[in-house]
Amino acid sequence: MTRSYEVARDTYVIPEALPVPGYGVLPTNAMVIRGKQPMIVDTLAIVHRETFLKEAFALVDPKDVRWLFLSHEDRDHSGAIMQVLEQCPKAKLITTFLGLGKLGEEFSIPPDRCYLLNDGETLDLGDRKITALRPPLYDSSATRGFYDPSTRMYFSADCFGIVAEKVPQFTDEMPAKDFEDAFFWMNRANHIWFHEVRQDAIDQAAQRVRALNAAVIVSGHGPTERKDPSRMCDWITRIPSMEPVAMPDQTAFEAMLAGAPSGT
Repeated sequence: MTRSYEVARDTYVIPEALPVPGYGVLPTNAMVIRGKQPMIVDTLAIVHRETFLKEAFALVDPKDVRWLFLSHEDRDHSGAIMQVLEQCPKAKLITTFLGLGKLGEEFSIPPDRCYLLNDGETLDLGDRKITALRPPLYDSSATRGFYDPSTRMYFSADCFGIVAEKVPQFTDEMPAKDFEDAFFWMNRANHIWFHEVRQDAIDQAAQRVRALNAAVIVSGHGPTERKDPSRMCDWITRIPSMEPVAMPDQTAFEAMLAGAPSGT
């Protein structure tokens, strides 16, 4: 596992990855924000649970953690939420009513350990206030990202991610064309409804993020953008005019597994 790295003051990304046969890997990121009321952001996948807990608690004492922000319930984001709540007795899970309902299909989470934070709402963490802000594209109805104005960092959940052969810490550490291709593949493949949404709706959602004037964008599925965060919004507005990604069928999948070109 690649060790955590700092993207803003007291703000650390914990990176991992999941294989995508035939295409490379899908980066998966969690975060730790230290401060007066430390917060963990997402918890990676179940297969990453042990290394995630070790890495997170090397950054912050579990007894000090006050918040666990869950962007949405998918298992590549919620793989260790129960372990975090168990080891962090002061922590509350930040989710939504929909998110809590979906989590309840598998987990028994005490309601008094939860804090519901909807899109557009703000939470005071003592030395900073975060505002929940849904990204332009997402794959769960419970999704929220958030913005921390104290560091000008926006966490975008699944949006702005990539699938690539190799994934560095920062977007500017990839060849520009490789990053662009990986960006447009992931943001179409993961958000399959994009072609059914009006252009102006995506434009408005992108503008909400652009208006933050963020210095850093951390995607749950990509390298951190630190040079030109506004381009993430510009690119996402191009997606509605693109064709959906053609997903492999069984024949193409077998060809991938055999190492032969799939043609997809």
